[in-house]
Amino acid sequence: MRVRPLERGDVGEAVRILLLSFDRELSTIFRDIYFAGEVLRDFFSSNMDGCFIAEKERILGFSCISFGEQKIFKFLRDRIGFLESLRASLLLRFFIRKPKKGEAFINFIAVSPLRRHEGIGSAMMKKMIEVAEDRKAVRLSCIIRADSEALEFFQKFGFEVTSVFENKFAEKYFFSNQWILMSKDLSTRK
Repeated sequence: MRVRPLERGDVGEAVRILLLSFDRELSTIFRDIYFAGEVLRDFFSSNMDGCFIAEKERILGFSCISFGEQKIFKFLRDRIGFLESLRASLLLRFFIRKPKKGEAFINFIAVSPLRRHEGIGSAMMKKMIEVAEDRKAVRLSCIIRADSEALEFFQKFGFEVTSVFENKFAEKYFFSNQWILMSKDLSTRK
């Protein structure tokens, strides 16, 4: 298996995996899964920095890490208009955070649902950690649902629960009121 940077020709398949992995959340954010796919294909076609795919004969996973301001919010405003982008941005900001200076944030790791538990997510996580270390990040963070099986996955890579928070807004839109901010300290790397 190979994990490499996203290229323009990969975008359609990568977004398909993203839609399959986060269909409920993306349907809520964009009100329509097909519209979400269209918008995300447009976005990732011109915003590939920090995006990686895992492939073994075909694309099996898609992940994204960020080190600063998220470009998607301006893109949404330009693409879908002020009111719809305001709504979508408010919902997306729950999951996608702007990392503090010297830190990195995992926006998502998506694995084709039929290929989970084959090491694809682990390969992408190793790449996210490597990229964060190469960029001299001192901390790598992400947000997951408290009842997610991803909790053990992140802990396997040395992530610790930084905070647990309840959010009625998230419960209304994303079907769970408890969320976890997980972080990995990279400042002690060799």
